Amino acid sequence: MPISIALWLGVPIGFLSYFEARWLIRYCVGRFDQRERRAARFCGAFGVFLIPLIYCFGLIEDAFPGRLGTTIACGLFAAVSFGFFGLILNTLNERK
Repeated sequence: MPISIALWLGVPIGFLSYFEARWLIRYCVGRFDQRERRAARFCGAFGVFLIPLIYCFGLIEDAFPGRLGTTIACGLFAAVSFGFFGLILNTLNERK
């Protein structure tokens, strides 16, 4: 599948991530204020960027064959994932 078609898959994945995060935050926290909506939007943004991130993961593994490529690709994936989840947790924990 070419990346131009695969990028369109990010939109429904982003919507599904947003709605799932919204439901999960409402279920766990019990309310859905401004900061919870912002955190759900960050989850949706992570869902949108998931397909290009996996595509870059594959390109890096092809560019650097062997264990080096896998290590670099996993490091990139972990850095971006931890960045998004850190943003989400920071948004949920901010005080007014």
